[in-house]
Amino acid sequence: MLAVGIVLILAAVACGWFALAGVPAGRVDRSRVDAYAVVERRPLVRRAVDDTVAHVDQVLSRRGWRPFRAEELELAGIRSSVASLFVGVTAIAAATFALLALVTGRWVVSFLLAALVPVLAKVVVRIKISRRRKRFAGQLAPLLAMLASSLRAGHSLPKAMDAAARDADSPMAEELAKVVTEYRIGRDLVPAMERVAERMDSLDFRWIAQAIDAQRETGGNLNEILDQVAETIRERQHVRMQVMALSAEGRLSAAILMALPVGIGVYYSFVAADRMGIFVGSGIGKLIILVSALLYVAGGFWMRSIVRIEF
Repeated sequence: MLAVGIVLILAAVACGWFALAGVPAGRVDRSRVDAYAVVERRPLVRRAVDDTVAHVDQVLSRRGWRPFRAEELELAGIRSSVASLFVGVTAIAAATFALLALVTGRWVVSFLLAALVPVLAKVVVRIKISRRRKRFAGQLAPLLAMLASSLRAGHSLPKAMDAAARDADSPMAEELAKVVTEYRIGRDLVPAMERVAERMDSLDFRWIAQAIDAQRETGGNLNEILDQVAETIRERQHVRMQVMALSAEGRLSAAILMALPVGIGVYYSFVAADRMGIFVGSGIGKLIILVSALLYVAGGFWMRSIVRIEF
């Protein structure tokens, strides 16, 4: 009986272990598993680019230096990562250098022109940010009309912003979606709107946030307040468009005058390289280039201050 009891206890322990751990499975051949596995097959060039971008991202993260900030790319509406954009700009610069060097045979000029590629990329990012902010400013008046109509229909302000974020165009839709998301996770609505105003450099949107904050403290009809703010924004936009139209000739003249010396210098570097070499190599020529560069920068800031009107 003792032996039977020990056998039954061992059997119970074994059954419990099998119930918890399961029946041990035998080793399956890897080829049988690979037949049912989903494997992503990428072209060789795509794999090389992805590996390069990942390696560059690791190097930039380790060094703590980035040629472009993630906030800049987000404001510009660029979906690429910093590493991928850096790799693309570097590849374009290298291709430009190699092409110009093979065609013209002038390595110094080719290197200088290739070095301008990252600068041009930075300028393009800034231009895209400026255009995106201008589109945002032009969408404020229709936004206030949508908010006012939603409030008259009985919706709350966060609900009205959520509906406006779904119906608005870019970039207003993305910025309102961020405001609604921050509100849902517990942040107050007015600070979230002020953060958007700071990110988009919009004084008008800051006015909207301040008007909503003032309505909370003093009371009143929010529909009428938004209508008044919308009318003010429309008038400011009308004046801004008039200023842009009247200063268009000055801005075009400034662009031509700024591009003319650079274009002439590049042209003579190709058609009269020997004379340009003598000019650049002499002492008086270097002095003239230095003084011209200083006057060029000063004239650029001067013309910028003339055609840029703030109000």
